[in-house]
Amino acid sequence: MVAHILRLRLAETGSSFRRRPLASALALAAIIAATAALIWGVRALTGLPGESARIAIVVLGSVVSAGFFLAPFASTRSDPLDPACFSLLPLAPAAYASGSALASVASAPVLALAALDTAAAFVGAHLGTPAGIAAAGVAAHVFACAMLARLGFAASDRIRAGGRTREGVTLAGIAILAIAVPAIVFAVGTSWREGAPVLATWLERSLALTPFGAGPAAITGSLPSSLALAAAAVWVILLFGAWWGVCAHAFRTLPLVDTHREARLGWLGVLPRTATGAIAARSIIYWASDARYLSNLIVIPFAGLAPVLPLIVAGVDPATVALIPLPIIAAFLGWIAHNDLAYDSEAVWVHFVSSVRGLADRAGRLVPAAIVSVPMLAATIALTASFADAWDHLPALIGVALALTLGGFGLSSVFSVVSPYAVARPGDSPFRQPQRSGGLGVIAPGFVLIATLAIGAPTMLAAYDAIARGAERDDEALLIGACTGVGVFVVGLAIGALVFEKRGHRLIDVGRAA
Repeated sequence: MVAHILRLRLAETGSSFRRRPLASALALAAIIAATAALIWGVRALTGLPGESARIAIVVLGSVVSAGFFLAPFASTRSDPLDPACFSLLPLAPAAYASGSALASVASAPVLALAALDTAAAFVGAHLGTPAGIAAAGVAAHVFACAMLARLGFAASDRIRAGGRTREGVTLAGIAILAIAVPAIVFAVGTSWREGAPVLATWLERSLALTPFGAGPAAITGSLPSSLALAAAAVWVILLFGAWWGVCAHAFRTLPLVDTHREARLGWLGVLPRTATGAIAARSIIYWASDARYLSNLIVIPFAGLAPVLPLIVAGVDPATVALIPLPIIAAFLGWIAHNDLAYDSEAVWVHFVSSVRGLADRAGRLVPAAIVSVPMLAATIALTASFADAWDHLPALIGVALALTLGGFGLSSVFSVVSPYAVARPGDSPFRQPQRSGGLGVIAPGFVLIATLAIGAPTMLAAYDAIARGAERDDEALLIGACTGVGVFVVGLAIGALVFEKRGHRLIDVGRAA
């Protein structure tokens, strides 16, 4: 079985050279050049301190592993070892899973990775890693990347088959932004002259326990030998088990037909098929296409940066000024959904006549705000830590973001049904507001914003003591922020759901008044 699948794999690779010889040759030359450059860079790590070299190899290996999983999403090719293509043959899923797993190694990217890991093993031996453990780490990392590529192809094919490529790329882009921006800011804005920063060491140890970094950690000896080998072996087994499950599912079910591919359900096909998922999908579509939502999102970064220049001109310490944008942006992200229900205009009656539960409505409407908040807060926290030189106080900054954002979500869940006010109708300019008979349109948003800041005040005080005064309150700020944020969010969600169900018939008037 293994030999047969391997011959098919090699024949498929050879056919690409016969169909597109120039493009295939250029791609192979690019892989060889990139591999040679990376090998040269890895071998140069022998001149760095041991801890810095270990961190660099583990982080680089983790990025490469993530690239193997994410690359299929950016490719238009289908998996050459797609189990659905073999499902009609008299094969057992276990036999095909094992055969295709071994045949996956016969590809140019995996062979390039093997050469790169071999160079890293020489660096690991220079750092004191036993040769046998380094070799086992190389094998584990290569096999894990091959399995990640197979799983990435399976997930990307599933997304393409359902006509949800755009949604999948959007989610992947958000995840990459949330990870890449803080990583780049940390790498550029942190000094390594006095040794590896504490955060970099923590990141190395954390990645060493994931499927992305377990193999490189075994190569460099970042963890004790027994723990590193155990982590690498466990993840190899789990990844192979996941691939086995994919093969078993493909052998039991028929591939999606063309009518399914042309359904184009978009976000409705990505999110769970529940009331919460349907409302979340509709809200995401609104947020992505309605100028009223987009204008609110664009204003948030400018609101956070507005006080910076005046305070610097007034002579305030720049390190202190750098702490101000984070709470403003986090508070506005929590506040932005405080009147979300009114943006539905008269369409809100659909939720009431279909007997949607209040919890489903409240939770579904917060999904787009949460999706937007993740990358924006990640970038803001990283920039704040860099400009304020507060990377050692990262828990305090995270606590502030959690308290204000989640607390704002909880208050918004309540006040969007307790005191909604008329807004511009769909299609109108977001800056054209309707006339209101009372002062609710001024009082409600101001009260929600002030209440959000009040909820986050204990966390902000603890974080300021830790960052500006050197007090040991980083963990306390994180704990206070997480507890207050989650607590207010859960209570606000429950109260908002109850009010939504009790006075739903009155909320239809909000859309008519817009």
